[in-house]
Amino acid sequence: MFVINPENAGAWTMKFRLMFGNIMKELVKDREDVVLVVADSGLACRVSGFEGRPHQFIDCGISEQNMVGVAAGLARCGKKPVTFAFAPFASERCFEQIRVDVAYSKLNVIIVGSEGGVGLGTQGVTHYGWEDVAVMRSLPGMTVLCPADNAELIKCMQAALELDGPVYIRLNGGFPTPVYLQDYDFTVGKGIVHKAGGDVSIIATGPPVSMALEAAELLEKEGISCGVADMHTIKPLDESLVLCMAGQAPRMITIEEHSVVNGLGSAVADVLAAGGLGCRLVKMGLPDQYPAAVSPYEDMMRDFGLTVDKLCATIRQSLKEKACNLI
Repeated sequence: MFVINPENAGAWTMKFRLMFGNIMKELVKDREDVVLVVADSGLACRVSGFEGRPHQFIDCGISEQNMVGVAAGLARCGKKPVTFAFAPFASERCFEQIRVDVAYSKLNVIIVGSEGGVGLGTQGVTHYGWEDVAVMRSLPGMTVLCPADNAELIKCMQAALELDGPVYIRLNGGFPTPVYLQDYDFTVGKGIVHKAGGDVSIIATGPPVSMALEAAELLEKEGISCGVADMHTIKPLDESLVLCMAGQAPRMITIEEHSVVNGLGSAVADVLAAGGLGCRLVKMGLPDQYPAAVSPYEDMMRDFGLTVDKLCATIRQSLKEKACNLI
């Protein structure tokens, strides 16, 4: 489908939803069973149909509940449907249909939520994927993926097509910084450790992975050793990776463009608590309250402290805490 190498990865510096549209255009050429089902959202990923393949594109109009129902019917007929809409509409507006028609029925439906977090900036809270991961990971049997960059989106789509059962792929907003310039091994449920560290471990998901790598490089110059891992699969979580990194450093930071409630940070906290490890955890993400005002995407990310500078400052502050407070 796509070859990951330095030459083309640079050309993939585009919004996730545009890359998703490009991927779908290639997928339908190779697989007759793949059908893209949208809710008046095709133009968002620049797909309004496939040339010569009208049967592989269905627009249900502004009716996400119907979109999921149609996808469930296609799955029962042996197709591999992919639904697409902005994150809160793809996951929450049609939650009952996803729960009953797809998850409970264990159907092979891929649900793609675009512009997760505050990706739609000035569009406001109604369009923010503030808690979509929390909602989707609550469903039994639902796999939840969150790619760090467009190369990893390719990997997520390829893996989702081979999985048995429903999958939610969460696409963040903005223009993701390339993280993966060479082809690499990708396995659902197995995070990727980029480096080990003895002072603090950073577990990130989505584009914040690039923030974590940059922060680790900056802090290394200050003598602070940071481990970094890409937790592209939020469910099922790579528990062994969490426990391993907790054993390497007494402090752990999770960072995600999602509510700090029931997202990556909460999933990691569950593992640490069950493992009985005295590892101090700090969760970075969107707060447990909706904003009173909205701004362009980059401003929202800065307002909520989802920046490299804030990550570095959080790590420095964590290192100042007394060892007796780490349990």
